[in-house]
Amino acid sequence: MNQSLLGTLTAALLVWEALLLIPMIPGKLIDTRDFSPLPRWQFNTFNVFLTTLGLASFVVAGFAMADQHWAFVAALVLSLGYVAVFAADLFEVFPVVPDRLPVQLLILEAIALASAGVGVVIAIQGMRM
Repeated sequence: MNQSLLGTLTAALLVWEALLLIPMIPGKLIDTRDFSPLPRWQFNTFNVFLTTLGLASFVVAGFAMADQHWAFVAALVLSLGYVAVFAADLFEVFPVVPDRLPVQLLILEAIALASAGVGVVIAIQGMRM
């Protein structure tokens, strides 16, 4: 694979991950769990992290499309961030609340976790070129 194709794939996966994340914002459309047992600072910090992850994905996707080699390193970090977020939620590491994971959220997180794993592999391949 050439770098241009890897850059396009990396950009597409980063945008895909960010778009998958939007409806999964805690306490909103799909994630209807009650987060009131969490300390407010923990909930707010988690939301800031998710927002930063999503926004950074759009920025790095643009640089990946422009064939900037460093974008693969950034994409790897972002993809690992997505893997960490979704794995932590799916395996009930964080956030732990009394409510069960809604089925729609479970499905979206499983898809997002799998595609983030693909993003990790593609970013590593791009770094090797």
